[in-house]
Amino acid sequence: MPNLIQLARSNKSLTLILLIALISAIIGLIISQQQRNPPVPEYLNTIGGNFTVISADGNVSLSDFANDIVLIYFGYAHCPDVCPMALTQIGNAMHSLPESLQKHMHGIFISLDPRRDTPVSLSDYAHFFGPNIIGTTADADTLSQIAYSWRVDYAVPDAAADSHYTVEHSNFIYLVNKQGRVVSLFDERTQAKEIADAMALWFNTNE
Repeated sequence: MPNLIQLARSNKSLTLILLIALISAIIGLIISQQQRNPPVPEYLNTIGGNFTVISADGNVSLSDFANDIVLIYFGYAHCPDVCPMALTQIGNAMHSLPESLQKHMHGIFISLDPRRDTPVSLSDYAHFFGPNIIGTTADADTLSQIAYSWRVDYAVPDAAADSHYTVEHSNFIYLVNKQGRVVSLFDERTQAKEIADAMALWFNTNE
């Protein structure tokens, strides 16, 4: 019959084993969670927010796409270079994904030039780059508010006499997760595959 010392040692060993198992389980859970939810740069926590813009089919809000992945780009249809390059990458990224994922991927192109870009003309322009890309705009005040929340720098000339003016604007592609949170930034130089991989990754995470 085991004595008290042996029982105490046995209980200590069992407790130690259970403690190690518990710690291992917690570490495994943390690692698993990190793998499912990629890290998001802290500065992105201050960027974004819901908005409502106008498309050819009516109002479009970011919240309309809850549980899907959205790429957002601010520019204008008369842009000679970076805008079509960025939209091409967005369209190529979406097209490269399996059809089962494509229906959960959306692009929103927001024109900062409502003086020249109408919702109807923007619809044709955006769809040229991909069927899942929506062309939108809004009035100047609404665009200013959205731009502030999304940290978009832009400048539209005051004078409308010259119809060939350019709009200076920052050049980011915003990746928005299923909860409407900005989780990554790209630009027109980012390869479509990198964007597509990020979209698929975030669609398959818990966030």
